[in-house]
Amino acid sequence: MNRRMRSLHRSMGAIVAIFVLMLATTGILLNHTSDLNLDKRYLTWGWLLEHYGMSNVKPDVVYLLDRHTISQFGPQVFIDATPVTQSHVPILGGIIIDDLMVLATDDALLLFTPEGEFIERMGNSLGIPSMIQNIGLFHGDPVVQTRNGMWRSDFMLDQWEQLSLDGVGWSEPETMPGLLQDELASYFHGKGVSIERVILDLHNGHILGKYGIWFADLLGAFLVLISMTGLWLWSRRF
Repeated sequence: MNRRMRSLHRSMGAIVAIFVLMLATTGILLNHTSDLNLDKRYLTWGWLLEHYGMSNVKPDVVYLLDRHTISQFGPQVFIDATPVTQSHVPILGGIIIDDLMVLATDDALLLFTPEGEFIERMGNSLGIPSMIQNIGLFHGDPVVQTRNGMWRSDFMLDQWEQLSLDGVGWSEPETMPGLLQDELASYFHGKGVSIERVILDLHNGHILGKYGIWFADLLGAFLVLISMTGLWLWSRRF
């Protein structure tokens, strides 16, 4: 019986020792976060960023207009990697006419300079057709498709006529360019995961997410068992 208990005690001791060493090491490092600048140093390993949900960004929609990329994340609208305005309804498309970049929602047109500076929002009160479904170009003129038919205007966007056209170049969703996706990931997630955060999550078990709590409980159970077996072996000496 004593032999079995000693074998169990040694096995549990080896397991616990590994994690006690990890806890001690990470605890020492956390005590010297400022000295080691752990909060200012970042890790950008792909698997680590993916583990923290920081490996990529997923826009609701993407449009490519000339040399610019239009994307929307929730209410935030971006031109390239710069947030330019907010829209609580989806962007349905965009076109370039003369010196204007025009984005369409279902009830308005959003106007920007070629550099991406917001100019104004034109809605129904300014004559913009309602219930827009898409926007495109027909021989350089802006055209919108609505639930009530197709409408065409000129570069002034103040007079619209209803008609039927073939051969309109409609705005279509595209795929986010890879380099821009990296820039947007940096915008949303910063430089990466700080070393301090990784060490802290290792120390408290949060690196394992929801399973970290169960792991901490298991480690606690091992500590209780090794303490009990140690006391039992000690008592058997007398």
